Amino acid sequence: MKSLLPVKPTLPTPSRLIFILLIITAFFLPSPYVILSPGNPQNILGSAITISGTKVYPTTGKLSVTSVLVTDPDSYITGFDVLYGWIDKNRVVLPRAQVYPEGESAAESVKIGADEMSGSQINATAAALDHLGYKNEATLVIVEVNKKSNAVGNFVAGDQIISVNNKIYDSSAQIMDYLDQKKPGDLISIKVLRAGKEVISREIKLSARDDGSAFIGINIQSQFDFPFDVKIKLAETGGPSGGLIFALGIIDKLTSQDLVRYRNIAGTGTIEKDGSIGAIGGIEEKIVAAKRAGADLFLAPAANCSELSSIPEGITVAAVGTIDEAVAALNSKSPKGCDSLGA
Repeated sequence: MKSLLPVKPTLPTPSRLIFILLIITAFFLPSPYVILSPGNPQNILGSAITISGTKVYPTTGKLSVTSVLVTDPDSYITGFDVLYGWIDKNRVVLPRAQVYPEGESAAESVKIGADEMSGSQINATAAALDHLGYKNEATLVIVEVNKKSNAVGNFVAGDQIISVNNKIYDSSAQIMDYLDQKKPGDLISIKVLRAGKEVISREIKLSARDDGSAFIGINIQSQFDFPFDVKIKLAETGGPSGGLIFALGIIDKLTSQDLVRYRNIAGTGTIEKDGSIGAIGGIEEKIVAAKRAGADLFLAPAANCSELSSIPEGITVAAVGTIDEAVAALNSKSPKGCDSLGA
């Protein structure tokens, strides 16, 4: 008697084996992705910030910078790693090109992160001192020239920016915002002061990044003549996102008022010398890391609130847009949260 049930098609045994081998192989082949995961928060109160040449006050509690661990561009990320990253709620998988420019090596990535960290520390010091009433005039100085750009041969490290297209800018961020309106191939005029005495004006053609955006090809930092020495030393952290917490740590050490008051506080955010706080990447991973470390209050850039899908129970997230708002949040019993901004 013939069965009326449909017959399931089957692969011949050799084909089945080849198919299985292909699947297994795909799991262990390198893939064009990077994986983001929560890093360990680092308390910056204590020895991370040293101030000399003025009175310093004792601090209490923890004030921690948060970070995101990102696999470097040279890492061997397999299909299995990607699958695990998709399953794990505390990890994010992104295309490598979305995080690293084409051709950027691990060494180059580390250097860029270190330069951004250095710039954030300078801006944090300026913002903190400005908040406390100190006035500091900044000069924009070229610290590096990209060898793959049209800036080579026109500018050198140490040149002081006077103007870009005859306009004076107060920060490198303002220049970047201006460049967002330009496209590769556009001509711009840059005037610099070299060696403190020679004024040089150059018209150069903007270069193109891999994503099609325009750039000059110079790394610019704000430099100040601060009234006393502030040094920040933090291991295994790069990028600009620690600026907000650095500034708060400096303020806490320079005032008799205890901002932290024995609490466990963490946060993130870039900072400009005028005290404005900018958005960062990996906000959800950083909040998760802070919660794991026992933080009960997290300071987040207001610009990141729309990216939050949820906030873990047991931690308050305060949305801040300036250093003044951040200080107010630390002094408030009910700081303005991301939920009030529509997250």
